[in-house]
Amino acid sequence: MENILLGLTNVFTPMNLLICLAGLAIGIVFGALPGFSATMAVAVFVPFTYGMDPGQGLLLLSGLYCGGVYGGSIPAVLVGIPGTPASVPTSLEGKALVKKGEAGHALHLVTLGSAFGGFWSSIALLLCAPLLARIAMMVGAPEQIFVAIFGLSVVVMLSQDNLFKGCLVAIVALIIACFGQDPVNGFPRFTFGNSALTGGFDVNVVLIGLFSFPELFKMLEDPMGKMADAGKVGSMKLKAATVKSNIVNAVRSTIWGIVIGIIPAAGPDIAAFLSYNEAKKASKHPEEFGKGSAEGIIASECANNAVTGGSLIPLLTLGIPGSAPAALFLGAMIVHGVQPGPTLFTEHADTVYTLIIGFALINILLYFVGLGVCKCGSLILKIPKSILCTTIVVLATVGTFSINKNIFDVFVGFGAGVLGYIMLRNNFPTSPIALALLLGPMMERSASVTATLYQGHILDIFTRPLTLILFLFTIFSFAFPFVKAYLQKRKAKANAQS
Repeated sequence: MENILLGLTNVFTPMNLLICLAGLAIGIVFGALPGFSATMAVAVFVPFTYGMDPGQGLLLLSGLYCGGVYGGSIPAVLVGIPGTPASVPTSLEGKALVKKGEAGHALHLVTLGSAFGGFWSSIALLLCAPLLARIAMMVGAPEQIFVAIFGLSVVVMLSQDNLFKGCLVAIVALIIACFGQDPVNGFPRFTFGNSALTGGFDVNVVLIGLFSFPELFKMLEDPMGKMADAGKVGSMKLKAATVKSNIVNAVRSTIWGIVIGIIPAAGPDIAAFLSYNEAKKASKHPEEFGKGSAEGIIASECANNAVTGGSLIPLLTLGIPGSAPAALFLGAMIVHGVQPGPTLFTEHADTVYTLIIGFALINILLYFVGLGVCKCGSLILKIPKSILCTTIVVLATVGTFSINKNIFDVFVGFGAGVLGYIMLRNNFPTSPIALALLLGPMMERSASVTATLYQGHILDIFTRPLTLILFLFTIFSFAFPFVKAYLQKRKAKANAQS
């Protein structure tokens, strides 16, 4: 309790509050721009923390991290273009609500879900860090295989209208994920003599093109129109019934985000898809998903923002970063002489509790700052599409180039966009591509390591309790949609006969 009070005292100073707000605002801008991400925001500003004391530096990075994850959802709703891969599920529902003239409603749901998930992940960081860190220690290569396969089960739910097309797209995307060097042996594959393909296709570049340019081409079909009727955003007020009916969904999705956050190599994008999938399974109205479902937005946003706190749990307690931004936190902490690990909470209590309390405050501020940004950002709906398209092309081009400083990535992004538009016109789902590209490398790397560790005794992986649990979850996840469809069909048949 004494350390918590110390953290509160440190955070609630004018300078530290200003640092939290500045980091949050800058992070939102980075997240909202296609190609710019929370990781990039944290990386750019790490050198600025060297002149600060450790607590202030970590508060700045926390604001950038939380703001970056949240910011990607604003363009995902307003123009159907996710600023970050973690906002892809949000864009599926946000676009539909904008067409209904309920953009304000969608933006408020995004902001509320983001603040809720982020805040409770900071509480988990404060209260449950040692326990959750033990779970992180149990996660090895065999567990990561089933996390990846479990994630791919989302394809079944996302492609229920045309399962064959969805699975075909996912398989092709998994093959594309193999381009470049073998993750274990470093042997080049599918490079066709082109050195630019040695590193494979950058997932962020492909996703920017895949989700930016198809929307751009659709806008150009009616270039003189506006994003919504007369540029109206609609009321940002939420009905109490909507909030009340989503409490269980929000809690479940936040837990998903925290757990995914503590798993190294996973991240907010995987958490968003998994949580969206689980929300659809549990929903009483799964048919509304993809048509403007509040449940889908809440699930995605609570999960991807809960990853922020979750990824810091193994970092602070074990020195193992759970995400790319968390790895940058690790570097900043070491520069300041703060060594993460079991003794961190005693030797550097002032710094670590300043970070945790500040993290909770930042997510509370995110709600109010986010609503203000959304009210200003909603003006984008009043911009003629001809002007908006030009702006998006510039931002997407700069974004794809800035990731690796490689002009080849610009062509890859544009090619992915053309492919995405063709798929859209022929009713092929694009979301399975995102999932396969995100999970493919993780699954392949984990499978290679597992095969090396368990040579000739591969079934021994099921002696690991967590592996067995994840395996059963995976089987259930693949089977559930088919069992549910069968039961519904049987029930409808019984009702018809009676």
